[in-house]
Amino acid sequence: MDCIKEAENYLRYYRELHQSIEHADYMISKLMYKTAPNDMSAVSMDITGIRAGNPCNTLNQMYQLQMWQEMKERTLEEIAKVDNVLDAISQDTGCEIYRNLLYMWYVEKKVKDEIAEELGYSHKQSVYELRNKAITKFAVALFGIVALEAI
Repeated sequence: MDCIKEAENYLRYYRELHQSIEHADYMISKLMYKTAPNDMSAVSMDITGIRAGNPCNTLNQMYQLQMWQEMKERTLEEIAKVDNVLDAISQDTGCEIYRNLLYMWYVEKKVKDEIAEELGYSHKQSVYELRNKAITKFAVALFGIVALEAI
């Protein structure tokens, strides 16, 4: 496994992970609406209390609902893991700017000259060197000994 590339992918798709949570919320609410009881009267409601044309459709909708909820939970866990690692590497002495650098580089996709200016460097070559250190530290913090052995 190329831990550096994997770490870069976590950061590169960070924004999309947040968007997938919004989409999952939409799909969950849509499926919940489809499977909600039609009427609250005891005469028109079936035994399960779930509205559907046929039982297979209801089971399919319930399965889809479960899949969307599990995907959302896993995605939230991964986002929290990335946030925790970014916070942790920024707390080390001399590494305070790593979080900002990685965020601007991968998530915001800013121009390297702009990143250099915001971080107080005179040219972008320094930013490339700093980024290499930051992404390596991020990969080791994220993947542990596997990343360290690969370096």
